[in-house]
Amino acid sequence: MEGGISNYLQNQIRQAQQIENQLEQIGTQKYQLEVRIKELSKTIEELGKVAEGSPVYRSVGPVLYKVDDRKKLFEELTEQKELSEIRINTIEKQQKSLEEKYKEIEEVIKKTYSENKSQ
Repeated sequence: MEGGISNYLQNQIRQAQQIENQLEQIGTQKYQLEVRIKELSKTIEELGKVAEGSPVYRSVGPVLYKVDDRKKLFEELTEQKELSEIRINTIEKQQKSLEEKYKEIEEVIKKTYSENKSQ
């Protein structure tokens, strides 16, 4: 019986480690999206300050090209920002779910370990 419990504990610990890895990945994704949103917000703000008729350029890799339709550019940037915000909300929900799952596994590990120790 002790071997079965030991295997069970090992599986629970492995699951907890996998969740830790997933949480780390999600944290990185969330950070990258937050940076992206800040960049887009600043770009949108600056685009709004540029006088009508002034040339506006967009960077594509190492190349800059002139934008003829500023309104379309503004809309594209705004849409990218909104999509990034939606993605962050989704990531936050995933993060919360994983954190709850991790706490559950942590409790199971503690309980099982305590029971085994007292036997």
